[in-house]
Amino acid sequence: MKTLTRRTWLGWTGAVALGSLAPTVLAASKAQARARAQAKRNLKLGVFTGVYAGLPVEQAAQRIRDDGFGAVVLEFAFADVRFDPWAPDWAAARKITECLTRHGLRTVGLFGYYNVLDPNDKRRRHGERRMELLIEKWREFGCPLISTETGTLNAQSEWLESPDNTTETAFVQCREAFAELAEKAERTGAVISIEPYLRNVIDSVARAERLLAEIKSPRLKLVMDPCNYFRKEELSRMEPMLKEMFRRLGKQIVLAHAKDVKAAADGTDLPAAGKGVLDYQLYLRLLADLNREVCLVIEHLTLDDVGRARDYVLSQFERL
Repeated sequence: MKTLTRRTWLGWTGAVALGSLAPTVLAASKAQARARAQAKRNLKLGVFTGVYAGLPVEQAAQRIRDDGFGAVVLEFAFADVRFDPWAPDWAAARKITECLTRHGLRTVGLFGYYNVLDPNDKRRRHGERRMELLIEKWREFGCPLISTETGTLNAQSEWLESPDNTTETAFVQCREAFAELAEKAERTGAVISIEPYLRNVIDSVARAERLLAEIKSPRLKLVMDPCNYFRKEELSRMEPMLKEMFRRLGKQIVLAHAKDVKAAADGTDLPAAGKGVLDYQLYLRLLADLNREVCLVIEHLTLDDVGRARDYVLSQFERL
């Protein structure tokens, strides 16, 4: 019998250890493959048509398709045709929608963004008129989902905060505005999808959850954009915050956005996907785990950046 040397012993025990690890490694590999397959099955890529607004509609639709998208959020304007919600031309609307359909593009959202709490009555009413038309006539566009932000009491900009946003009075005003919109949507079959933002009245998971719970309408849902919730000091808590968003709001999600977030001198910036620190792998897993189809709409783009942002998002699927 040969003497069992230290080298032989280490080689033998190492092989045994590797053999014992093999089932674990194989199981992990299979789990990753299932996660990737689930994400690819449930998550469909879309884009805002506004990125292509400088092109004629036919060229824009072809470019969107060539860029790898099968779905769009419609912003109504192209170089050669524009639908004006304040002076509706339904022939123009048909030209746009028929072109998108001909190119195999599904409209998954209508752009209804306006400041529902704008202190300027004229501006607020201007936005309301567009929203009301979209609620009433959504079938003309083949999509019931209309998205908007949640409003700010800042009189200068709909994207800036106001110290009054955090008050109970502001929340009640916001609730009343969306309750009214939800009631109108219930009559027509439309769906209002709100996009919370840290500089708006609905600035947190808690406020979004409360608003949806208090209105209790099946016609009021949520656009998930996790980047909108992170304040600069919270970026280090990304994993628990992402999980909390989906735990508390996941059932209400009807659309998702793909952009990014990073620290800035005055808080956070929201650049295009791949230019910040959002944990995309976790975000995609949480979206996929909703176990239903969700359109992931890439945004904050310029036309020359579409390919890079798209490829970045697609690369994250492969890393699941």
